[in-house]
Amino acid sequence: MKSPLAPLLGALLSLMTLSLMTLSLMTLSLMTLSLMTLSLMTSAAPARAAVVDRVAAVVNDDIITLSEVYELGSTYIEEKAGQGQRRAAELEVLDTLIQRRLISQEIERLGIDVTDVDVDRAIDDIARRNNLDRDSLRTEVEKSGMSWTQYRAELRESLRQQQFTSYITQTRISVNEDELKDAWRRSVAEQPQVQEVALGAFVLLFPAGIDPAGHQAIIDQAQADADRVRAGEDFATVAAQVDQGSFGAQGGHMGTYKQGELVGALDAPAFSTPVGEPSAPVVTDRGVFVLFPFTRRDIPPPGFDEMRPELEQKVYADRIDDEVEQWTQQARHQAAISVKLEAAP
Repeated sequence: MKSPLAPLLGALLSLMTLSLMTLSLMTLSLMTLSLMTLSLMTSAAPARAAVVDRVAAVVNDDIITLSEVYELGSTYIEEKAGQGQRRAAELEVLDTLIQRRLISQEIERLGIDVTDVDVDRAIDDIARRNNLDRDSLRTEVEKSGMSWTQYRAELRESLRQQQFTSYITQTRISVNEDELKDAWRRSVAEQPQVQEVALGAFVLLFPAGIDPAGHQAIIDQAQADADRVRAGEDFATVAAQVDQGSFGAQGGHMGTYKQGELVGALDAPAFSTPVGEPSAPVVTDRGVFVLFPFTRRDIPPPGFDEMRPELEQKVYADRIDDEVEQWTQQARHQAAISVKLEAAP
């Protein structure tokens, strides 16, 4: 069974976003670190009494101390302590550390290592993806309450564990054609039908400083122009005569759009107005638009071959957590683990 601390676990251990898409391709490139998340994860814990250090657990021959438990999860523990659940929270964080120690021992056994160059490259990548230089990233890290030395250490550990995750999933996960096709069928069934419209328009602009009466007069004029089209006049001809934007000179053509691509006020009428008919006047801050759908079509869902790379990534990503959990449970059974913290009575 997965630890109830699992949602916190990833952020506390990684302090960076591990791309499941990247893992699915078996590469070790880093993805963006959210500075906002970093700030939340490393915010100062509430004031507490100094921890009296002692052994919290022994994993094979490695000792985990109570101070390590608080170093990793003090904010979480103090939050739970306010609810009378300090020892339960300590044990949750300790369980996280036990899992981390088992992984660390396996990493050492496999000879997986991360160099200073790897850490520097990761830091530069994180900074770049957040539009920062390295000095600015360091400033943000230290403002969050974490030292730069600790940040580098956590990042190194994250890189090691990323390599480990890639290693065990390579040997455990294989994706076959039937799984991919099932995922494709589910994806197609879940996707809403999207339409595309070849849209015409003309616009009557609001002059600066227009009063309410003038505002309404322009709306009424747009309605009258739309009625001309509705009565049988050619839309392109009417647009060329009345448009105060750039559409009239293009035969009334505005462009081709998928649902959701137009600004809010225009999107709904563009896809609800019958093809070959003018819309009711659409009032915006800029002026009054009359839309004219020339054609509209349903966009077919992407085919299996087109979606294959995305499907491989998704199927692979969906199985990573389960595979890591299975490895951890197996490692626990094989390890000598002694927990020294007593459960709360």
